[in-house]
Amino acid sequence: MSNPIVFQCSHRAQGNSNNAMNLFLEGVREAGGEADTVLLRKVEIKPCRACRVCEKDPASPCALQGKDYALDLFENMLNAPFVFFAAPIYFYHLPSRLKTFIDRSQWVYARKMKNDPEVAERPVRPAYMTLFAGRSEGDKLFEGARLTMKYFLQSFNLELQDPMEFRGFEKIADMERHPEAAERIRALGKQAWQTHAG
Repeated sequence: MSNPIVFQCSHRAQGNSNNAMNLFLEGVREAGGEADTVLLRKVEIKPCRACRVCEKDPASPCALQGKDYALDLFENMLNAPFVFFAAPIYFYHLPSRLKTFIDRSQWVYARKMKNDPEVAERPVRPAYMTLFAGRSEGDKLFEGARLTMKYFLQSFNLELQDPMEFRGFEKIADMERHPEAAERIRALGKQAWQTHAG
């Protein structure tokens, strides 16, 4: 099994998602572990063409294979003991670069539906997530993001744990004003390594 993977999914180089990534990593390292990091804003991910080649061909190829980094990341996710995502909420949902990455996972979903053992027989592993919304109100503020992530991750036999959801977090200094939130994220990284990889 490869290293855990930590995804920073914001379009911004700095901010709450970046802070969450670093805090989670601190927890992993405090427990004696290490994880690979992925800054989605820096990774070339081409949008799915909806060509359905992955559904038609028994070998489940992707028409964009070798043209970006999506399939490499998906293979790593299939092998990771756990994954972590830190993302902001844009208009009640996930940022576009993360959604593009999710849409490309049709390739993994198609393989699982064909009972490809390399996908279907992977052990069930946990996925963790922190979500940050600038808004402080809205009953369904995180609902769309939560459902999308749940079903995206199921293709990898990754089970989304209850996300940490933070309202009113919009500026880079917001985490400093909420040390209890920072400690929760750090503790989560430590617990994830000790429980699933240590």
